Amino acid sequence: MLNLNVTIEGDKVIIEGLDKIADHMPDAVQRGLLRVVKGIHRMAYEFLSGPGLEAKGAALAGGYPVPVRTGHLRRMLDWLGPGETKTAGDHTFTAGPMEAMVYNSAEYAMVIHEGRGSSEKYGRRPYLEDALDAFNQGDRIRNTIAEEIDEEVRRSGLS
Repeated sequence: MLNLNVTIEGDKVIIEGLDKIADHMPDAVQRGLLRVVKGIHRMAYEFLSGPGLEAKGAALAGGYPVPVRTGHLRRMLDWLGPGETKTAGDHTFTAGPMEAMVYNSAEYAMVIHEGRGSSEKYGRRPYLEDALDAFNQGDRIRNTIAEEIDEEVRRSGLS
C-alpha cells in the first residue's frame, strides 16, 4: 500500500511520504510524482484563468476562477519534480528526492488564496486546494503512482 501524504502549506501543495516504496522503485515513483504534479499544476492554472476584467468590468474582480488582469499570478504558478530546486523572486523552493510540489511565488498569491488583506472582501479563492481536489478525484494521485510502479514491475519481469 502506498503511504502517501499530500499537504498544502501556505502557497504550495507538497506530495511526499513514498520513501519505503521508493527504496525499491525510485524511478517509478519519481515518474508518478512528475505526472501528478503536472496534473495538479494544470488544474490550478485553470482556477487562475477566469475572464479578464475587461469582459464585464470591475464586478468580476473577486470572481472565481480568479480573473486574469495581467497574467502575473498564472505566470508565477510553477511546479517542482522530485529533487528539483527553483528560485523565484526572494523565495527558493525545493522538493526532496521523493517529493513534488506545486507553488505560486507571486507576492500576493496567499492574499488571494486565503482571502486576506485586499482580497478579504472577496473571501477565499483556494485555487491550490481546489486543484488538488479536482485532480485527485477517484484517488487519482495514488492510482497514477501505482500505475508507474506496476509498469516498472512489468518491465523488470518481476510480475
